[in-house]
Amino acid sequence: MKRDMVLVRKLLDFVEARGARLFKGSIQIEGYEREQITLHLFLLADAGFIELGQDTLADKGPLVLTWKGCDYLEELKAQDRK
Repeated sequence: MKRDMVLVRKLLDFVEARGARLFKGSIQIEGYEREQITLHLFLLADAGFIELGQDTLADKGPLVLTWKGCDYLEELKAQDRK
C-alpha cells in the first residue's frame, strides 16, 4: 500500500480537531478503510507527528498530536493559504 498524503493530512486534521487524546478505533475517514487508516497512523507515528499510546493498536490507547505534528500541520495550512 502506498503512502497517501491526502489521508495523512486528513488524519492530522482529525486529531487536531478532536483534541489531544483520541483512540484509534474512533477515527473514521470517509473513503478510507480501517487498514489504510491504521497503516497511516503507523507512518505518522514513525515520522514523529503523532504518539501512539501503549494499547492504541487494541483500540484502547490514546493518539496524541506531537509538537512536531503541530508544526507540520501549521506548515500545510500555510501552504494552503498561498
